Amino acid sequence: MNNRIHIETDLVERVKRGDAGAFQQLVDQLMKPAYFHALAILRNHEDAVEISQETFIKVWKARKSINTSRPLYPWFYTILKNLCLNRNRDESRRKETAVSRLEYWTEPKGENNPSRDVLREEENRLIQQTLSKLDVNDREIIVMKDLEGYSYKEIAEMLGIPVGTVMSRLYTARQRFKTHMEEAGYEYS
Repeated sequence: MNNRIHIETDLVERVKRGDAGAFQQLVDQLMKPAYFHALAILRNHEDAVEISQETFIKVWKARKSINTSRPLYPWFYTILKNLCLNRNRDESRRKETAVSRLEYWTEPKGENNPSRDVLREEENRLIQQTLSKLDVNDREIIVMKDLEGYSYKEIAEMLGIPVGTVMSRLYTARQRFKTHMEEAGYEYS
């Protein structure tokens, strides 16, 4: 799956100048990816909605500091991630909830194969449970690379780490994920 986010430079420049209509276009373009990235980190629907909205408020307030010569999304993602991590640090004020269903993992159901559909749903449930067992850094990098399709370079920019570190963290995260899946009875071929 490749859901890379490209935001036109003209739109970013208009947002930076304070154009409310352009900002609404930006919100429309980024609301869904912001929500799903927050959900991958926070594992809670209500918190993901709240944090993604809070991110847009911060972006609007900080719009004058946008560097229009660089892609907007890594800057946006940094704000989103920091808000998510701050929310996670405050675990004592909220109860831990089950992982919400991440709709973009679910492939369309086959029209003529109910047994395959049941197996696919079970696999998706197992993947969600396994991801919830990983720490936030492992979950984040797996979602960015394997579900969102970002390149190593793009992930490095968003996380502010070298490409080699991205590759190393991803390898380690995938190994932990595989171990948890195998412990749950899922066999890799």
